[in-house]
Amino acid sequence: MNDPIQQFRAAMTGRGIVPPDEILADGKLHRCDAEGRRGKGDASYLLHMDGLAAGGFQNWRDGVGWQNWRADAGRALTPAEEAAHRAMIEAARQEREADDARRHSEAQTACAGIWNQAKPCGPENLHPYLALKGVKAHGLRVTGNGRLLIPMRGADGLLHSLQFIDGEGAKRFKTGGRKMEMYFSIGKPNGVLCIAEGYATAASIHEASGHAVAVAFDAGNLLPVARALRAKLHDVRIVLCADDDDRTDGNPGLTKARAAALAVGGVVAVPRLGKDRPEGATDFNDMAAICGKEAVARCISDALSGDVAAPDAQQGARKAPQCDSGVESEDDDICIARLAQLSDLEYERARTAEAKRLKMRASVLDRIVQQERQGQQTADGICFDNVEPWPEFIAGDALLSDIAGTISKFIVCKPETAHASALWVAMTWFMDVVQVAPLAVISAPEKRCGKSQLLTLLGKLSHRAMVASNITPAALFRVIDAWQPALMIDEADAFMRENEELRGILNSGHTRDSAYVVRVVGDDHTPKQFSTWGAKAIAGIGHLADTLMDRAIVLDLRRKLLHENVERLRHADPGLFSDLASKLARFAADSREAVRQARPELPQALHDRAQDNWEPLLAIADVAGGVWPERARQAALSISGASDGNATIGNELLADIREIFEAKQINRIGTADLIEALCADDEKSWATFNRGKPISPRQVAKWLKGYGITSKQMRIGYTSGKGYEKSWFEEIFMRYLDSPVLSETSETFSHSKGYSVSDSDTSYETKMAYPKQTGKASDSKGFDVSDRNVSDVSDTKKMFRMKKTYPKHANPATARDTENVSDVSDKKGGVDEHTIFPLDDFVRGEI
Repeated sequence: MNDPIQQFRAAMTGRGIVPPDEILADGKLHRCDAEGRRGKGDASYLLHMDGLAAGGFQNWRDGVGWQNWRADAGRALTPAEEAAHRAMIEAARQEREADDARRHSEAQTACAGIWNQAKPCGPENLHPYLALKGVKAHGLRVTGNGRLLIPMRGADGLLHSLQFIDGEGAKRFKTGGRKMEMYFSIGKPNGVLCIAEGYATAASIHEASGHAVAVAFDAGNLLPVARALRAKLHDVRIVLCADDDDRTDGNPGLTKARAAALAVGGVVAVPRLGKDRPEGATDFNDMAAICGKEAVARCISDALSGDVAAPDAQQGARKAPQCDSGVESEDDDICIARLAQLSDLEYERARTAEAKRLKMRASVLDRIVQQERQGQQTADGICFDNVEPWPEFIAGDALLSDIAGTISKFIVCKPETAHASALWVAMTWFMDVVQVAPLAVISAPEKRCGKSQLLTLLGKLSHRAMVASNITPAALFRVIDAWQPALMIDEADAFMRENEELRGILNSGHTRDSAYVVRVVGDDHTPKQFSTWGAKAIAGIGHLADTLMDRAIVLDLRRKLLHENVERLRHADPGLFSDLASKLARFAADSREAVRQARPELPQALHDRAQDNWEPLLAIADVAGGVWPERARQAALSISGASDGNATIGNELLADIREIFEAKQINRIGTADLIEALCADDEKSWATFNRGKPISPRQVAKWLKGYGITSKQMRIGYTSGKGYEKSWFEEIFMRYLDSPVLSETSETFSHSKGYSVSDSDTSYETKMAYPKQTGKASDSKGFDVSDRNVSDVSDTKKMFRMKKTYPKHANPATARDTENVSDVSDKKGGVDEHTIFPLDDFVRGEI
């Protein structure tokens, strides 16, 4: 995809935007539609083609914000090009902000007219939605067509937008109106202010507790509203009243409420809905309906006093450290500990208000918090770098290219390996939104191929990286559950091959839904669930267990040649990796929702597990845009597209059994003869499979039983014993090997498929296909096999069914058992079904 317009179009589509038929590259802002919103104009884009093609776009529906974009030049930009690109970004930002201001102003004027013409909503004309929710109208109005109006005001007290609710509860906002930082207040704060998502929830809290409540309208707006109100009301105690979205991935209601509480020094109240909560019950309005308003009041009071129990549906879930403690009841030590656990970005936003509340200068608070962080790191026994997001917007495509280039700078590898490594590193920053966590398996056939170097490099760029050259199963799940690191495991070949428990724990962390193990803890052996969800990279020599390789993005390395020069990693500028990590943090912060919602197109050439493995990486590539959607899919096909790249022991056994049947031209084989044939090839593993000894009949039987094949007593020639029929394998070969058996030996007729000659004039119907590469002709007039003494079949009046097959070099005249004869039946009568004829007589037409 070298056309910049096509690249830009693909990037827009990845954000859920419908690109117009003609994208105008005039450097001006243009409106377009989000997916499923034709004619709404709720997306926009800007593109110019002067010099390096660049621009950006925004989908107001996804809440992610503006995303800058530039075409991939396939090289590093010159300083002049970089400066021109930055100037373009700044000009686009100014135009975008001016356009947003125009849209907001137009919407504000329209909302004022709608609000002024609407009638007050009171008990005598209570809106159906309010009646359904069992709450009052606290200053709301109703339009002439029956829509309930909820005003959206800012900290300036002005009406900026409106929320509309119809009689069935469907909600929408005024197109073009502001939502960020907008709220509707119920009551006046008297030392306490609650913040909730929806109107019905807020009204229930106010009517139950008497506290003032601000309606934030959705979970994503809780933090902006909390900040705006904290800046306006310095001394008020803030309670974030969460929706408990326990059935939604990531529980956004609870997660967003906790983040907002941490940022403004507030507390979190969570509705207690009981273990047997009704389907769909999530908020305080549901709690009021189920448990009564008195229960709601107690829940808010408990949050303020610090007596907060985990919601019943969240027992065992991880609590945000100290975020449920009341601000005024916090002593100084608890407050400092809470602030020390904030990210740099969260702390920066909260430090001024916290310093004022603690009656100290912000610079003094900074020093105390830094000392507390160092103490916590020592106490925990591990130190994770606290990465501060890059202050400016980061173009994802350029960032991924920089990471891939950095990897190639220090590691000898194929471009596809560098691209896959860059995408996997980026994935570690999106672990809270992706659903599959493929392992990164760094593999090489020998030592000194750069495995540890690449693992170290990935650790420098990954989110919360933790390196270990050995780890026990118990330590593995406890480390992941406690710290959620990106785990970098080196020297895997030294300790993992025979450790089935360790492999099982690693396998369990592949998908978010099943990323748990259960162990008993304590003297009373209490069962406890541990999370195994997290990014994991494993480096080792050779092939790891099949189940691990099946869940992995395999990064193959080879020893470098004399002419392949790379820089030494230990001599690298530390600032290179810290800058890239900071940019990754910013890219993740800006693109998290886009990656969460991405549904990338998966290459059909990949099998199902490979598609699962690559889905999060392809989602990140699509969101990054530029050349990366194409690069990522090329890497996926190159690394995981080969059908035999990760053959299992079962696949290898089936393939070799098929080869034995073909080479020997037999339809049945005894177990002892099969073992002998398997071990005859010194280049294969069967001669030393059993700890240096040949594979045993029992091991063969165990593997084949998994495919539904078991040996049976049979007579082969003059002997009798356990063995296998070729016909038992035919469907298994088709299902588990790359293709059906098609080789030069396929010229032998198959008794399971049959061969028939119709009554039509010299026309034949054969059900055994001949391989194209053999050069044998096959048409409606018959067929010719050059290496057999066969011309044609002259008797066109009879139909025959072959029940047995000759070995290629057998002499039918001297055959004595059923392996060397053909059983022919005349379906029209005249030939007895069990009459035995020599095969050569049959094919010459002499019967």
